[in-house]
Amino acid sequence: MNTINIEEVIIVNSAGVLILVLSLLFRMGNTEEKHFDDHVFRLMIGITLGALVAETLTFLVDGRPGTLVRCMQYLLNAYLFLASCSVGTLWVLYVDYRIYHSLKRIQRRMIWVAAPLVLVAVLIVCDLFGAGLIFSVSEENVYCRGRLMVLPCLVLFYEYGTSLILAIFAVKRNNHVRFFPILYFVLPCVVGTVIQGLCYGLSVGWFCVALAFTFVQMQLNNQNAFVDDLSGLYNRKYYYHVIGKLLGSKKNQTIYGIMMDVNDFKSINDRFGHSAGDDAIRSLGKLISEVTTEQDIAFRHAGDEFIIIGTAEDETYVEQLIDALTQRTEHFNDTAGRPYQLTLASGYTLCNTAQLDSNSFLHQMDLKMYEAKNAYYSQEGKERRKGSRRDTQTAPYSEMPLPGKAPGQGFLFVAKRRESGIIIYHDSGSGNSHTQGERI
Repeated sequence: MNTINIEEVIIVNSAGVLILVLSLLFRMGNTEEKHFDDHVFRLMIGITLGALVAETLTFLVDGRPGTLVRCMQYLLNAYLFLASCSVGTLWVLYVDYRIYHSLKRIQRRMIWVAAPLVLVAVLIVCDLFGAGLIFSVSEENVYCRGRLMVLPCLVLFYEYGTSLILAIFAVKRNNHVRFFPILYFVLPCVVGTVIQGLCYGLSVGWFCVALAFTFVQMQLNNQNAFVDDLSGLYNRKYYYHVIGKLLGSKKNQTIYGIMMDVNDFKSINDRFGHSAGDDAIRSLGKLISEVTTEQDIAFRHAGDEFIIIGTAEDETYVEQLIDALTQRTEHFNDTAGRPYQLTLASGYTLCNTAQLDSNSFLHQMDLKMYEAKNAYYSQEGKERRKGSRRDTQTAPYSEMPLPGKAPGQGFLFVAKRRESGIIIYHDSGSGNSHTQGERI
């Protein structure tokens, strides 16, 4: 039987439980909006709490007789291995979302990020039937390491390494602010895993994970300074940081910017209350995060104004992104059961980083968005707000002149649905092919 200091195990793991409980209480007392990353963080803390208790129990019952003890040894050790790999997998998803704020990207990456966890889970199930691949329990109910015990450790190192690579590429490719908590979490976890792997009987692995969460919690205050609480997207302060980096970069590249404004947002607040207005901002932030990818950065710029920027070779990608958001908005209005309807006035521009400064880039987006806003408040928009024309058109698109535009210089695209959409105006008189109009 291995020599185990039970008192040390109980003290260290109890300290870990106390640290995590205090962290959870702190987060519960935080009145900020809860987004995907908040739920993942709480889940990781919950799994770690369970692991601290499970590990203590495994040391207490190790080598004791009885069928119940044998069952506990199998189930508790299975949980510990699955818990360690689960925390590693969730950490990658957490870091990914904190950097890119894209649920679409999370869904696309979920399979290969979770694949190592699935492999370990399959081997653990085999061990429950006596395969002894990762661990086994002897006739004396003593825990024994299996010949593939190193595999869960390798999975952890793979997940931690992936999170580091994500942060490095984010800085190099999209000029993101450095993700401060990365090393604060990874280093303690790696140290604890190595020590406990080399010295069985020392209970330091899960305590180091608990300590790492505390470091992350402390450092998140710095990161949260760049995140808008209500929408879950990046805020105005971070926009100016990123756009300054992009436009001041020596690398010559084409970037795009989309500015969006919620139509009749004041009416939503006046008719349904400010809680409904907050819900509209929160819902739109989620819709945007569902369509953006790693090459896009989304911001809540001010009030009900949102901006998406990124790199693109031409207008095709930008229009596809707007189309995707249009479909999401339509689906939301049809299925969410909200008392209000979300419609967006939107304008976009493309520019070369060597030609424009941050003020002119924002001005072009703003100008095109307000041209679209004015089109919405034209007679066509007034009739729609009065509810006199909320039917569905049979023609896919129709054309009407924009206010102040001669025929052939600009027109308004009116798409099939009239309940929701994005306004995009196409100035066919310019050689830039910038688009704004209405896709509803």
